[in-house]
Amino acid sequence: MMARRCLLIMFGILCCCGSVTFAEETDRKLDKNQPIEITAQHLEVLEQQRQSIFTGDVVAIQGDMTLSADRLIISLQESQDQIDRLEAIGGVRVVQLDRVATADKAVFRQAEEILILTGHAMVSQGGNTISGDEITLFMQENRTEIKGSEKNRVKAVIVPEKKKEE
Repeated sequence: MMARRCLLIMFGILCCCGSVTFAEETDRKLDKNQPIEITAQHLEVLEQQRQSIFTGDVVAIQGDMTLSADRLIISLQESQDQIDRLEAIGGVRVVQLDRVATADKAVFRQAEEILILTGHAMVSQGGNTISGDEITLFMQENRTEIKGSEKNRVKAVIVPEKKKEE
């Protein structure tokens, strides 16, 4: 039963990361019908806290989407078997084809449909990159906010598209 809950939770984060983080190209959506494979060195299931904690080289794969981190904490809502919150911690990396998001930590809040990347947060596709202390993706609003600091300002590198010769 708890393994099924874990799969539902992973499905949620992979779907959200795939469709929101790289919203520029909507034709590359994650196939939600594909199986999810999660590997880690250790899994601890805390029934009372309604959490599953994967640790040690965590890798979750669904279709062409791969999430990796040192630790993944999956929390369920109290009254239902629905995702409440996901936390990927340490060396977070989400890859789908040529799109990559990295951070020290990623938190996905299911109810608000908000993904927050913190600590050396960066999103790149091709030669284009954006980075800052924190990248927040508000999926319902189709809005992204990037925050910097005095020491680490927001940085964007945008590579112009090459014009096709006629």
